[in-house]
Amino acid sequence: MDPLSGTTREETSEQILRFFRQHREDWRKFVSDFLPVTPHPPLQALAKFFVIRSNQPFDMQAYMKAQAEFIRTSLDGSLDSSTPMERQKLVAEWLRHNAQSHRDQIILDQARRIEHCGELVEAGLKELLDGVVSDW
Repeated sequence: MDPLSGTTREETSEQILRFFRQHREDWRKFVSDFLPVTPHPPLQALAKFFVIRSNQPFDMQAYMKAQAEFIRTSLDGSLDSSTPMERQKLVAEWLRHNAQSHRDQIILDQARRIEHCGELVEAGLKELLDGVVSDW
């Protein structure tokens, strides 16, 4: 079980690889641009840098669900006793003050998951770079 996401390592690995497949061209360009600076960078480090730079959740639907739950928890029951208009204002206020830091934390957690699932995703990450890097 992945301690960061509550999923198995295999499920987490699939999420990671799906993300990289969806961003294949950006991943390839990122690595291609990086190689002149550091000719043989560690693949996992590159993947982590890419995830952090992209600033996108692996799974937007799961991210939005987790964020909604986090908002509910953070507002500690205030939503239950509020009118719909008050709830909307509370959530909007939370988002204005906390959304970016929450997203940043999720993105950093994603980068840590790459390391946690390294041997399971390495071949897939390399395959996506076919033709960009020849000696991995």
